[in-house]
Amino acid sequence: MTSKEIENALADAEDAFQRSPDNPETGLEFVTDPTILQLRKACRLLDAAHFLIDRNGHYTVIIEASFVAIERSIQFYVEASGYDIPRQSHTEVYEYGIQAGLFSEDIADRLEALWQENRSESYYRTGIAGEYRVQTIYQLATNLHKEVVNLTRTRDCLCSD
Repeated sequence: MTSKEIENALADAEDAFQRSPDNPETGLEFVTDPTILQLRKACRLLDAAHFLIDRNGHYTVIIEASFVAIERSIQFYVEASGYDIPRQSHTEVYEYGIQAGLFSEDIADRLEALWQENRSESYYRTGIAGEYRVQTIYQLATNLHKEVVNLTRTRDCLCSD
């Protein structure tokens, strides 16, 4: 890199991630249980997606947040069910969902295909996000999250619904 501004910004970002947050995200600030942290990250992602939907735009961000909320919700369910999840790729979480009894292999395969064929297209490739796509993936993420909360009977969800 030749730009001093980029180099300085990079150094600042590196430094920032080495420090403890001085103003942590609301709802996550006092969480010490990594399982609950996954649930609450899903809550915050869904809240952010809803906020953006209400403003009619930023569809790529909404799609990304919805897919990640699905992953975090599944991870919470799997861990709350007593299964350990080692570091995994985005798609391995669906296999863990099968093992924990959250859904069938068919549903896991469909979720994984949806992620591989559409999330990456909207995010990395040439696909363009649109309103109907956003509404449907957000609804899927919300429904899956609610199902996980109901099945685990957790009271740690931050969602207002």
